[in-house]
Amino acid sequence: MRYGIKVVLLSLVSVAVVASAASGQTTLRYKFKKDEKLNYVMDQKMKMTMNIMNMEIDTKMNMSMDMTWKILDVNQDGSAKLEIKVTHAKLSMDGPTGQIEVDSAMKDEPDDAVGKIFSQIVKATGAMEMSGTMLTTGELKDFKVSEATLKAMKNLPGADKVGNAITPESFKSMVSGLVFPNDAVTKGKTWTNKTENKTPFGKTVTENTYTYEGTTQKDKTTLDKIGIKPNMQIEADAKAEVKIKLKDSKGSGNILFNNTTGQMIETVTNQVMQMQLGVNNLNFDQTIDQTITIRLKK
Repeated sequence: MRYGIKVVLLSLVSVAVVASAASGQTTLRYKFKKDEKLNYVMDQKMKMTMNIMNMEIDTKMNMSMDMTWKILDVNQDGSAKLEIKVTHAKLSMDGPTGQIEVDSAMKDEPDDAVGKIFSQIVKATGAMEMSGTMLTTGELKDFKVSEATLKAMKNLPGADKVGNAITPESFKSMVSGLVFPNDAVTKGKTWTNKTENKTPFGKTVTENTYTYEGTTQKDKTTLDKIGIKPNMQIEADAKAEVKIKLKDSKGSGNILFNNTTGQMIETVTNQVMQMQLGVNNLNFDQTIDQTITIRLKK
């Protein structure tokens, strides 16, 4: 059982690793209304394959989060002070320690050790509260995390590994991952946005390349479609207990944006990462295939 728990914890650490037209041009911008509430759901589906001593171990994990953006105020330049709350989270996993299903709404924790760990992680995630100022380009400024959220994260089991890998900073990257250029775009136009996140094993640097693909129809609504190609690099910390080396990373996805209402409607990204991990005398290769979907609830 202890060996199984160690494998699960190492897996989680590695995971830490989402108009106005003139002459064919479109200026993409978020639009905010005071006291407006936007409800999003984020689904993460993941398959992890570990190779330990020539033995492959597969783990499938699905996680879902409901979150609400509340617009507290709108500034003269169109930027908004907003509050982001995760109101519910649930997780299911099928791996070497068996099947696990936990929900932030559960009053009682599971009886087994692995279930208890995941239950505490899900409950902390399902009560995250953050705030900041979002520009009309989507850039998030003055990002803050509530004291209750920070305390909950620090109190997670193995916080130096798992807890710090599931940081509000990494969550911020998902929330504010779509940042528009200042200028208008035309079909085929590309731009980039880079984010950095400190983890227990080093610093991850993700550069997203966006491509404007024009408009598309969904549910009888005209939406702007943006392709996304993430590129991740890991700057390993030589002093870290867990050693990690990213051997390869490939990804792609697309974003649907309603430029009339100024709202992100849906983001779907898939990423496949191959990495090598080691801790103490345990070394293994791992492949992570994950798809993250964020969509606006009607």
